[in-house]
Amino acid sequence: MTFDLMRLVAALLVVVSHTFPLAGQTPLRILGVEDLGALGVAVFFVISGYLVSASYERDPKSYLLKRILRIEPGLIASLLVTVGLLAFVTTAPAAEYWPAAAMYVVRNALLYPATYALPGVFQDVPMAGVVNGVLWTLRLEFTFYVVLLLIRARLSLVLALTAICAVVTVTMTFTHPDWAQEKLTRVLFLGARCGMLFFAGAAIQLSRRNVPLWLGGASVVAFPLLGPLALPTAVLGLARPGKLPADLSYGVYIYAFPLQQMLAAQGQLNVLTAVLAVLPFAAASWFLVEKPSLKLKPGPRPAW
Repeated sequence: MTFDLMRLVAALLVVVSHTFPLAGQTPLRILGVEDLGALGVAVFFVISGYLVSASYERDPKSYLLKRILRIEPGLIASLLVTVGLLAFVTTAPAAEYWPAAAMYVVRNALLYPATYALPGVFQDVPMAGVVNGVLWTLRLEFTFYVVLLLIRARLSLVLALTAICAVVTVTMTFTHPDWAQEKLTRVLFLGARCGMLFFAGAAIQLSRRNVPLWLGGASVVAFPLLGPLALPTAVLGLARPGKLPADLSYGVYIYAFPLQQMLAAQGQLNVLTAVLAVLPFAAASWFLVEKPSLKLKPGPRPAW
């Protein structure tokens, strides 16, 4: 399975996972270990760490610009489309909605002062008041980009960060089973978990070690027991060269949540309607925004 296809599958797993709670139903889970959305996000971070560390090695000087060009154009476009569409459904007056919408775009485009609400929007759905609940992952993703730059992708430091994040993740899994209930423990756990996956992917790339297919398969089998600890070798062991004609994964990821909320507000949300709704937006994002932006990237390109 190619990285493009893996990312698309991961994005669709997030869509499927979110469909159930957004429709007011019980989330799906895999053998009681974790939900499909957590699995999809985890796959994203492993692949990201692996590919981004290779990008740094190819051209450290243009590394950060490349990362910005990959995240920001598609994100900004999605934010503008979102506030434009939701202007037709908000119950707030225009004088209240549009200033808040402008701040919504600016804050989320800056990643760190992220905000999730717009006035008069999604007030009567099961997950009330949340416009796009996946934006927090982009903040973490970019943070890891910066950390990798600051440590100059040194393997010893990447391995140290992987180990620290793994220890925190495992410790909190057993000592803080209710980590999601408090903001501090939620931030710490999610940061450590995603960091472990990102830096593990980077470590495998920087160490020039190929994960054999048998280890990838064994890691999949071990996943119900080991959880995210098995994912770096599972993902990279099953990955194969090649690219899809269109990389729709990012578009699916950033557009799905608000579209699902709109469907939930109409009582029409299910897995089929969610996927059918997001695919045209993802295709437009790739062909009209992301692909043209990627052509602006300086420096050498990867072989695959």
